Amino acid sequence: MGGSAPRRDCHLPVETTSFVDRRREQADGRELLARARLVTLTGPGGVGKTRLAARIAARVERAFPDGVRFVHLAGLDDPALVPLAAADALGLHDHSDRPPLDALVEHVRDRRLLLVVDNCEHLLPACAGLTAALLHGTTGVRVLATSRHRLGLTEEHLLDVRPLPVPDPDGDLSAAYGYPSLALFADRAAAVAPGFRLTAGNRAAVARLCRHLDGLPLAIELAAVRMRVLGVEQLLERLDDRYRLLATGSPAALPRHQTLRAAVDWSHELCTERERLVWARLSVCAGGFDLETAEAVCADGRRIRSYDVLEAVAGLVDKSVLCRDPGPDGVRFRLLETLRHYGLDTLRQTPGEEPATRRRHRDRMQTLATACEQAWFGPGQREIVARLRADQDNLRAALDFSLAEGSGG
Repeated sequence: MGGSAPRRDCHLPVETTSFVDRRREQADGRELLARARLVTLTGPGGVGKTRLAARIAARVERAFPDGVRFVHLAGLDDPALVPLAAADALGLHDHSDRPPLDALVEHVRDRRLLLVVDNCEHLLPACAGLTAALLHGTTGVRVLATSRHRLGLTEEHLLDVRPLPVPDPDGDLSAAYGYPSLALFADRAAAVAPGFRLTAGNRAAVARLCRHLDGLPLAIELAAVRMRVLGVEQLLERLDDRYRLLATGSPAALPRHQTLRAAVDWSHELCTERERLVWARLSVCAGGFDLETAEAVCADGRRIRSYDVLEAVAGLVDKSVLCRDPGPDGVRFRLLETLRHYGLDTLRQTPGEEPATRRRHRDRMQTLATACEQAWFGPGQREIVARLRADQDNLRAALDFSLAEGSGG
């Protein structure tokens, strides 16, 4: 596997919002990594495994002379691409006919590095194979994985990432900011409703709302965005209505996946019809995308035109459905995996909608690849490489679709 050796730097996701607490989990994660070569953060969707893994990795980076690298698997569906994604994260490129996993292990055999493998649950056998090969074929490589399910290796040490603790709404709330669930809600609410803070008058309602949401960070963040137009009591009342539709008895008794589903359903209902359709169509994008890609994928000339997309994207950013990240050519956007899968479910409810959207996505990626090829011998090769790397998951997804469509799959 030729190319550059791993560099001692830390390619971790950029934090665009403040990180609330998780001090104990951070300490436990660092302690586990100090004595174990494989640590898996497990927990339900929306509980914050990815952000916690990135925070732990950033804290232990100095212990790894050859760096900390982040392997994003959310945009992959093909298990065969898992070792290639790991090699790409390490900056390794092999042009031989060796199996990618063998080449990867050989080139990190004497390295001391931490590999963060994120979102393993949909590719468990491939992730387990990658991890086992690294653990058995090297001595200095450690793996920090995130998954809703354990990898199932004997070397695996688990760290259960639980929802944030919530105080009793009818108890003593004088130290409300000491509860990370309430602090998270207050922080996110203040971002959309400047001046909001926890007070004696609203602490009980916020605690009750966070309890209804089972302390799931993603659900709390989605609810807090509603503070732009609703007060806490109104928010709680509407959330209660949503739960009454889903269950008889206590809303808090709902399983956590239903709790998160209810919060996402609620956010979906509060979107405009155009925003819902853009959300659904953007779910075919793997990883991040820029505005031009969003326009190409979402605009069909009938229900949505190109000039409609910007307004819809802005609305989805405001509602915390889309995340806004820096990119090589400016601003990029992405859907959290939970919200992307929700969008895909919505897209598939209309016959023919998913293949039509994927064709537009494929055509956009083909146009991008052609433009980069034509400009390759110009002065901006470094920028072209950065752009192709940023859209790597999208290019793979477009290729997979083309191959499946060509084979009649």
